Order: sequence, then structure tokens, then C-alpha cells
Amino acid sequence: MENDMPWDKARMEFKPVSMTVSHTGGMTFTAETSSGLKIPIDAHVHLGGGGTTPNPIEYLIASLGGCIGIKILLSLSDAGVTPGLLTIGIQAERRQELPAVFEKVHLVVTVSGFVNRHQVSDIMTRTLSHLCPIAAMFASVGTVTFEHHIVDEQ
Repeated sequence: MENDMPWDKARMEFKPVSMTVSHTGGMTFTAETSSGLKIPIDAHVHLGGGGTTPNPIEYLIASLGGCIGIKILLSLSDAGVTPGLLTIGIQAERRQELPAVFEKVHLVVTVSGFVNRHQVSDIMTRTLSHLCPIAAMFASVGTVTFEHHIVDEQ
């Protein structure tokens, strides 16, 4: 990370992550974090899943959106802004051969509050290039782009 980038060192997390994933029957699994949190996982319907629990790809995309959202909120908070609305729409296209990694990811960020276009653009650029490790992983195998919209408070 660049030395001149303002980001509280207390927010930086470099610890290893450990998790155990166990088969629970059919095409379902449960991931258990080192702190004991449990995450249900199911196969995609076309692979025999039931369609009632997210599949690994859905969790992957949700993780991307969650990571970006958290970093946006922290950056806005640093600027004294609490958005009334923050949504992150994600469109992801996969390569049509194996491994079917995501070649293109496009994010549509919608935010309300006392923010300006340049502020949101700067936050998004910093988030995608440095602050969200999940976005950096997507960018290492494909293209990640974004657009943002500032809307009136609801």
C-alpha cells in the first residue's frame, strides 16, 4: 500500500484466515469460521443444489459487494458523511472456458447524502486499487470497472 494513503492502521488486517468446510448431506456444506460462525453453502441448482441457500459463486460476489461497501462507509465516515442510502449493483461476466474466472466485473454504486461526485470517485478508485482485497483479487484476473450515482435523500 502506498505510504501517503491515509488509512488508519487499526483498520488493516493481515492475519491468516482459517475455516473448516464440512459436507452436511446432499450437495450442502457448512463453513465454520475460527470464531465459530457458521455459513451454509449449497451447490447451484444445475449441479444438484436445492436453490434455497447461496452457492459459492453467489457468496463470492456478495463478498465483493460487502467488502467494497464497508470500505466506502469507512471512507465516507472519515469525511464526516453518513449516507442515507448505499447500494452496490454488481454485474460479473465469466470466461466461457475452464477455469471460468470472472473476466469483467462492473459495479454500480448508488449513494445519497452530502457527498460530491469527485469524493465518491476517489473513494471508489482507492477502494478498488488498495483497500478491498477481494476487489484486488478480481482485478488480478480480469477487469473491474465502476460507475456511481448520487441521489437525493429519501
